[in-house]
Amino acid sequence: MDVIAEPPEDVNQPVAGHYRHVVYGVVVESEFRLASIDEAADRDGDAAIRLVFGPPAYFQAKTAGLTRDPDEWFHHAVLPDGDVYMRVDEIFETVVSSDGRHVVCARLAGVDDSSFEANLLNFVLSTSLTLGGEEPLHATVVDLGGHAVGLLGPSGAGKSTLAAFLIGQGATLITDDMLRLTFADGRAFAHSGPRRLKLFDETARRFLPGAISDGNWNTMSGKIMVRPHAPVTGPQAPWPLSALFWLDEPEPASPPVEVSSTRLTGIDLARAITVSAMEIRYYAPDRLTRQLRFAEHLGNVLPVYALRYERSYPLLERVAAEIRRRVSS
Repeated sequence: MDVIAEPPEDVNQPVAGHYRHVVYGVVVESEFRLASIDEAADRDGDAAIRLVFGPPAYFQAKTAGLTRDPDEWFHHAVLPDGDVYMRVDEIFETVVSSDGRHVVCARLAGVDDSSFEANLLNFVLSTSLTLGGEEPLHATVVDLGGHAVGLLGPSGAGKSTLAAFLIGQGATLITDDMLRLTFADGRAFAHSGPRRLKLFDETARRFLPGAISDGNWNTMSGKIMVRPHAPVTGPQAPWPLSALFWLDEPEPASPPVEVSSTRLTGIDLARAITVSAMEIRYYAPDRLTRQLRFAEHLGNVLPVYALRYERSYPLLERVAAEIRRRVSS
């Protein structure tokens, strides 16, 4: 009979000497301080997510029998008990409980503090929220003078590059890479994430030359992390969203349409939202139904546009103008 090793602490009990933080509007309790996010002012009440360190024996027992592709840098598996195992080579490995509330993690040898924390918050919290019934989106959100706009799209779509251009023009970063949405009074709200942006070095030097470097995201992506402006301190209320923009590929046309936007509805809206999920590897039986209902609700309270443009730096001024036109109309 297999014996499953236990983590060093009972993850269902408070952690001695714990830290409490608020990120994406969620209280996270951990054994270690998270330097990129604010500590929670309220020390009482239950945390939504709890992080503890686990020993190698714990992960060896939990992953017994799993096979891994040696050519893959990211490993993901739903375990027989419903827990989710993840490993980012050279960064961390972790097990997230089936309800998303408890996380056992380990740093891998050689990882620096900023890369460990950034990857952990990105992969682990998105999985925790998904297991808890939410649908966080792969998006970057900025505030354009009172209009919060989200940029949706898969990795490589140009979200961070466009965000860097807008920030260089005076916008404020709300969250990069992951968007947690909530709804109230017929509106959609974005919750703040760590105020750092992942960029390729050329893009950072071009649009945000004064940004403070915050280390490498990971060696596989080739991106660096930057703090694009002074941190916003104190408790952050959710930001009412004005629109989401799906960074779609431009459709072939003659002559080519350099910049255009179209409001999405129906199946096109559902496709854009479902493929923008942060957690794309979790296939619970009711997940697609939940995603479609989420997309329908989102589309009823917030405009979502397909934003099409050729990916070139000179066009970004026109892209920014199109976004402003949509949110101010």
